[in-house]
Amino acid sequence: MASNLTVDNLFDSAMEATATGLGIAGFASDKPWNTLLPKLKSVIGTTFDAAHYSVLDDLRKAIREAEKKGTKEGPFLLVGGGVDVGSTAIAAKPDVQRCAALKLLRHTYFHAKRANHKMWIVSLPSTYSAWPDRHLAGSVPQMCAKLGENTEQFSHEQRQHLSDATLHGLRWVLKAQCALDDLKDKSKGLKLLKRWFADEDSTDEQLRNFASATLKDGLKKVASKMSAGTLILTDFVPIRHSADATDAKAAAANAFVTADTRDVVYIEKGFFTKDASSVFQKDARHWARIMVHELTHREAKTDDKRYGWAGIKPIKGTFSSATAMVNADSWALFVADAAGAMTKTDLSRALNGTVD
Repeated sequence: MASNLTVDNLFDSAMEATATGLGIAGFASDKPWNTLLPKLKSVIGTTFDAAHYSVLDDLRKAIREAEKKGTKEGPFLLVGGGVDVGSTAIAAKPDVQRCAALKLLRHTYFHAKRANHKMWIVSLPSTYSAWPDRHLAGSVPQMCAKLGENTEQFSHEQRQHLSDATLHGLRWVLKAQCALDDLKDKSKGLKLLKRWFADEDSTDEQLRNFASATLKDGLKKVASKMSAGTLILTDFVPIRHSADATDAKAAAANAFVTADTRDVVYIEKGFFTKDASSVFQKDARHWARIMVHELTHREAKTDDKRYGWAGIKPIKGTFSSATAMVNADSWALFVADAAGAMTKTDLSRALNGTVD
């Protein structure tokens, strides 16, 4: 079986399909659609637009109001997409596209903890095995049933945890940036650089050069993505129920980033679990580390050379300074340490490893 981790299956494709679907004529024109649709078309362009996020809540409210009056979510969205609820035919592609756009937006949430923290979470029904523009294909009754599925991949509580994780991660990064402003002899910043990035042969000059030429710039980009209102969290829907070994491994991961042109982090099954080998045994810090780790991949082009549970103290010949400088967990744990988020036990686990 071939992997579904393909460019054609990126969230980029779902965003583009949603924007396309909203532009196809044929939506319902009566209430509440005559007021909802112009606003829905404003919330999405190249990416989501924070200025119009409230229409997503309006859409969910309209669904609840319809259900109070006896119309379930599936038929309500089907009619909104301009499809005859009594039809038994195979749904035409334009009908699927319009309904798919409504369904993706119905499960999209905007989170803003404060002025410098904004993000989006797309939490499609856990029964879906593809993005809506593909999952909804079939007969009109089948599409109506799928539109009615609403047990989301992330619970309300989990969405709050994801939002908190980015906020905690942002705070860590901002504190790390402050530490890097002073790299004089015996400074906290230089001490931290030595702990996470220096092996036996490293010089202070090399560390300062790394900080000024690479680390500061990378963390600036990470902070921007955590606060700019364009960061999108979702899971990689097409791998959820795949039997392919590559897909199953990715679906079991904490999170990952890939080739999306938008700022997307895929949150997978492992995110909300941790085992005895995890550096952090507290959820909030565990989740914040994952978010910082993934965004260093995206913004600073770091690699996964070694994880903290394996011990990432730089040692010549086994885990060199040069390797640490491109290692995502070295960056993430440097940031956590600079923010004062690591206990002595955490430091020992991260530097020396937690498993044989």
